[in-house]
Amino acid sequence: MTGLLQTVRSQIPASCIAGSISKEGCRVSLPDAPDNRLIIDFDQPGSPLSQNQTRCDYLFLAELSNQAGFVSPIELKAGRASPGDVKDQLQAGADIAARLIPTDCQVKLQPVLASRSDKAGRKRIRAAVLFRSREIPIRRIRCGAPLPQP
Repeated sequence: MTGLLQTVRSQIPASCIAGSISKEGCRVSLPDAPDNRLIIDFDQPGSPLSQNQTRCDYLFLAELSNQAGFVSPIELKAGRASPGDVKDQLQAGADIAARLIPTDCQVKLQPVLASRSDKAGRKRIRAAVLFRSREIPIRRIRCGAPLPQP
């Protein structure tokens, strides 16, 4: 672990570090994800986001070969996803990423919702999160799909 990951890892307790992205019947696969990565589970004890705060399920961070970082707040929904709740959860993930990552570190952010809900529900979620003064659209994938790459 170097640079971005080492900096973020030093701020996160070991209890929050995960090896995969999976909860309640929904998962995101990582076949093409960079090996140099860190996965933070915000539902674990010691999380920088407490149990009573709005939060996404995971924060995925990776160092890319071009010295840039890749960050993805991830929310998993095995059932129906409420557009307002999902936006708020992913925004909380983007906000904590902004606090954990030094401002001089160049990163690409991609908020992701993984769900199994119906096609009509997928069309309703057309929101974006704000990260470093830029609006970034939420990317929707089905449970079990690979994490979108930058």
